[in-house]
Amino acid sequence: MNPVRRNVVRQALAVALGAGLMAFAAGANAQSIQNPNAAKVLAEMDKATVITEGSGAHVIYIFFDANCPYCHALYLALRPRIGKGGLEVRWVPVAVLTPSSVTKAAAILQAANRLDAFHENENAYGKGPTGRGGGIAPATDVLPATSAILNANNALLDATRSPGVPTLLYRDKQGQALLVVGPPDAQQLDAILSSVK
Repeated sequence: MNPVRRNVVRQALAVALGAGLMAFAAGANAQSIQNPNAAKVLAEMDKATVITEGSGAHVIYIFFDANCPYCHALYLALRPRIGKGGLEVRWVPVAVLTPSSVTKAAAILQAANRLDAFHENENAYGKGPTGRGGGIAPATDVLPATSAILNANNALLDATRSPGVPTLLYRDKQGQALLVVGPPDAQQLDAILSSVK
């Protein structure tokens, strides 16, 4: 089975199993991984469509799904850090968790202002009709160009061989390409941000 499809199935089952499994997963620590895949994918990130927050020399890419609770937690944790100390976060929208991940990502990507739409999704997270997932209204139509963007971003996530989202990708001060898989806790996030080249 294709790794992206396997990831979709695995994460859909996690959602279906409910809060117990989610609580277990939330206790897991992020894992930092140095491997050739990180360097290869970093070299190809110009193919990604991103939503940029902040501006500076210290760049970190974060693959996120609009319905991902751990991505949302990372979004909240980064609020006071965005744009400070030269930090630039490039959010890479993917659609791997639920059927509405595609239409919510499309709503963000097809918006006149993608950053505003991304903020709308995250600031209204969990406030939709189901009480779960991103808060933006799903797009009623996914344009072919948007599907192409999501396919390209999903392929880059697949190339990292990460088992899920959020996946952080960056180069550290020693020039090594690193992946961080999963939600970093506050201490891990501090360490990651202080090590970004």
